[in-house]
Amino acid sequence: MKSSKLLATGILLLSAASIALPTMAGDAGKGRDGKHHSGAWAEQAGFTGGEFRQAGKALNLTDAQKETLKVQRESEKIAREALHTKLFEAREALTAAVTAGANDAELTALADTLGKLHSEQALAGAKSQKAFLAVLTEEQKQTLAELKAKRQDRKEARKAQREVTQR
Repeated sequence: MKSSKLLATGILLLSAASIALPTMAGDAGKGRDGKHHSGAWAEQAGFTGGEFRQAGKALNLTDAQKETLKVQRESEKIAREALHTKLFEAREALTAAVTAGANDAELTALADTLGKLHSEQALAGAKSQKAFLAVLTEEQKQTLAELKAKRQDRKEARKAQREVTQR
């Protein structure tokens, strides 16, 4: 009798904890403005986060280079945000069409639109990277290549570690 009461109490406590923890977590995964990834990740994508700061130190960028890169980021910001909005709206439209039971022709048209937007995004990223590389000296480009190789090695090591752990 006593063990069944303990078991029931344990189940009750675990249930309460599983409900309380997500509630207590609140917006832990969200950034300052309530958007997911608006913190450090978004800053890294814009070359202002921790990873770039370290790379910037390793590249030993001049003040003129830093200013040029800042101007480039700012000039691309509006277009990048507009494209991001278009992508969001295209994904939402595709999801709504699937939910509404749209025919294959409509879904294909929406998917094509989404694909074109993704290609625009990839092209914008390539142009941005090209502009970034144009600011660097040959020595800085070599240093950047070395940093990328080191990062790739660490990535492969983590992947191998995960594979060993999963076995």
